[in-house]
Amino acid sequence: MSSPNFDTPAETEELRATGIEAAHAEAIVSAVGRSVDGLLTESRFEAAMAEQTAYMDKRLSEQRTSLIKQLGEQRTSLIKQLGEQRTSLIKQQGKQHTSLIKQQGEQHTSLTKQLTEQYVQTHKRLTEQSVAFAELKSDLFRYLWLHGSMIILVLILLYAMVESWARG
Repeated sequence: MSSPNFDTPAETEELRATGIEAAHAEAIVSAVGRSVDGLLTESRFEAAMAEQTAYMDKRLSEQRTSLIKQLGEQRTSLIKQLGEQRTSLIKQQGKQHTSLIKQQGEQHTSLTKQLTEQYVQTHKRLTEQSVAFAELKSDLFRYLWLHGSMIILVLILLYAMVESWARG
């Protein structure tokens, strides 16, 4: 299948108009068509990038939802556990009551700190992934530029070859 940007019949006719035999013109156009067929085009690149972006957005959303759910479950569980501990402490002796309430507050602070640290680490990882994706996108643009340069070089060489055949 030739590229939608490469008009095979028109190119064949143009080569034939310069005096190249029909069989040679068709062979040249066929070779060029095959060489550009697998190249990355802007539309193919945009479609691939859109697909990757949608996939990454979906995955990030799923991860975010999962993390929020897990943090909510942990928070609910912690609140429940802290509530149970508090009730138990209130039922104990009066002297231990103050000491146990203090310990409960420290545990709550510690757990809150741990959850905050987990959230910060997760956010940091998501940010690092975003940076990595941006770097990959930059690499893809660089490769697209190189492919475009190669196409121009091939076309220049083909033009020079056709010119030399026409003069020869």
